[in-house]
Amino acid sequence: MRALLLHTDEFKSDVVEKSTRPNGIEPEDVGENGRSMSQNLTVFFCVEAGDDDKKVASLFSDIVATANDFGTKDIMIAPFVHLSNKPAEPKLAKSLYNDLIKKLERTTFRFTTSQFGYHKSLLLKIKGHPGSYRYREY
Repeated sequence: MRALLLHTDEFKSDVVEKSTRPNGIEPEDVGENGRSMSQNLTVFFCVEAGDDDKKVASLFSDIVATANDFGTKDIMIAPFVHLSNKPAEPKLAKSLYNDLIKKLERTTFRFTTSQFGYHKSLLLKIKGHPGSYRYREY
């Protein structure tokens, strides 16, 4: 599992179309198309082959610690397969994505997601302070 944790002034995504790769991907329901958040922690992450719930727990711990470091209660979860050249099979990726969401639901953080399984346009404005960009491998 790989993640990029960013302290952002602004995040915005709009669904363009369903992803067709890898084969077997089942996109989640789009719901409201446009997703945006400001003054938040944005978490781009990718589930890799062989990942498990222990890695989700490690990512979750880093999300909580980083949000607290940044002094924000707002979190954008953005699945982003492009962080790896060894992505997990779609079924595992979606399952671990859902596990992360369930963990966040049991917190006091406000969060939303950039929908799983779609090609999206992105607008991202990242703060420039030391530590505002954090890359992790689990």
